[in-house]
Amino acid sequence: MEEFGADSGKGNLVSVQPFMYPADYASEKNFYNALDAYLQSAAKKGWLRKNTVVSFPEYLSTWLVVAGEKRSVFEAKTVHEAMSDMALSNLFRFLPKYMSSKAKDKSADALFRMKAKKMARIYNKVFSSLAKQYGVTIVAGSIVLPQPSLKSGELLVQDGDLYNVSVIYKPDGTADEKLVRKAFPVADELPFTCKEDAANIPVFNTPAGKMAVLICADCWYADCYKQAVKERADFVIVPSYVEGNGAFKTPWPGYSGFSNPVDVDTTDIGKITILDGWVRYALPGRLKQAGIQNGIITFLHGQFWDLGSDAHFVLVSHGETIVKQPGADAAVVCLWL
Repeated sequence: MEEFGADSGKGNLVSVQPFMYPADYASEKNFYNALDAYLQSAAKKGWLRKNTVVSFPEYLSTWLVVAGEKRSVFEAKTVHEAMSDMALSNLFRFLPKYMSSKAKDKSADALFRMKAKKMARIYNKVFSSLAKQYGVTIVAGSIVLPQPSLKSGELLVQDGDLYNVSVIYKPDGTADEKLVRKAFPVADELPFTCKEDAANIPVFNTPAGKMAVLICADCWYADCYKQAVKERADFVIVPSYVEGNGAFKTPWPGYSGFSNPVDVDTTDIGKITILDGWVRYALPGRLKQAGIQNGIITFLHGQFWDLGSDAHFVLVSHGETIVKQPGADAAVVCLWL
């Protein structure tokens, strides 16, 4: 646990980088308990207030796709083995979704559609409860759902495209009806998720100020900051996930899924590390161009069968970029505004 800046009474951003395991997604209770433990720690530090915004990482809730599945799914050696086992265990539910799928990755598409209602219910209930319990605004990481919408406090799913989406929960536990959908899915996501128009990325009023939320790769594109600049956002939150243990030390391959923007020095490709790329071309570099003084990236950390992950502190505090490697496990970071 680490904090940056000084408490001026203007509020703070608390970034929760949990270390998750498949078993944390086995049930609603497991998921709630895993996340509540981090907020309890932040509360003991005095970091949770009415003008606090808590951010969770990208894909944190996407693994709720395995909720309620049999033990062998959680004990599988690889994610492919786990998903195959889940499909076979639910064959009569899975096959109709698979046969009707128009996605390039029919299996992933079918699994997410098959479990969408359960995923949405757990996600909505857990984060609504946590926001109300601690009296804070929560950026609830992200989850993959088909044509999601909010109505009367309920997170609904329908037939339609899959989106990587984030919901914002207010201190009273209610969900803001403006959803954040990812505008620039990376190459691994494009076979089963749809892109959103960057112009539709909303800005939210919170007790800590005006907030923009950009899901992972979106923070690498100048277009995604236009609405934040127009509405004079005070800070930007970025839920993120980088696959692979030790990935940040490997060479940066350039942009994924879409062309490199014209302001990117393509000679950096293969020369700088992925972490250097995040600092130079993602939130820290883009915030400077946008004239926004504060922001934080929240990375997902965990061991998802054989996938692995990497996580760092990457934040901007009053115009200053701070990059630091956390320990091998979870991290909770406080940035005072």
